[in-house]
Amino acid sequence: AIDAVAADKDAALAPEAANGVSVKLSALHPRYEAINEARVMAEMYPGLLALCERAVKANINLCLDAEEADRLVISLKLFERLAREPSLKGWTGLGLAVQAYQKRAGGVIERLRALAGETRQRFMVRLVKGAYWDSEIKRAQVEGDPNFPVFTTKQGTDFHYLACAKALLEASPVLYPQFATHNAHTLAAVDLMAEAMGVTGFEFQRLHGMGEPLYDAAGAGNRVRVYAPVGAHEDLLPYLVRRLLENGANTSFVHSFLDP
Repeated sequence: AIDAVAADKDAALAPEAANGVSVKLSALHPRYEAINEARVMAEMYPGLLALCERAVKANINLCLDAEEADRLVISLKLFERLAREPSLKGWTGLGLAVQAYQKRAGGVIERLRALAGETRQRFMVRLVKGAYWDSEIKRAQVEGDPNFPVFTTKQGTDFHYLACAKALLEASPVLYPQFATHNAHTLAAVDLMAEAMGVTGFEFQRLHGMGEPLYDAAGAGNRVRVYAPVGAHEDLLPYLVRRLLENGANTSFVHSFLDP
């Protein structure tokens, strides 16, 4: 995938503005879990670093995808280790996806902002709503944990997304904000916040095959990145189902308006 993206790259673009790839870390190791941190660092990290080094050579970007809440800490440890690698120094294409439905998302953004200052690097941060809500709730219930790791209402997630978006815009000198959304309210609110704050260095993102009318109606002026899955059919189907579930709620206000 990196080679294909690199072959289609505009040489004049910086890594964060160019095409790129997003990597699902659990697809790189069969036991990508916090309890197996030592194995992950020893067995998976060298391969992940090699992928990043290939992305550096190709001058494109690479984003570490977000997964379940119990994998957040190990994902952050991997990201921080990559951020301090001498071979990746000066590369502005290293990115991390942050899920707004996770209650820790704001803290993650603050940590990334601090890490950028410590390493004198600029990172890409992809803000998403989150795609594992059902499994997060079920797992907490099975474990008898009353403190869910995610917000239990859509309104809570939507509000937290905007709070995280504001934090990213404020940190835009050291973090490159990427707002992945198919929600018209969210898109408009982020656009207005950015305009009021005088921030222009950011982008919106949508999935291939989704959101074209929304972004067409929003008009030109903002960079929009299109995400498309890559892989075998049996791997793509679960991904597409999660995206449909994740984005189905985004049009609920339209259905409410049309059918009160």
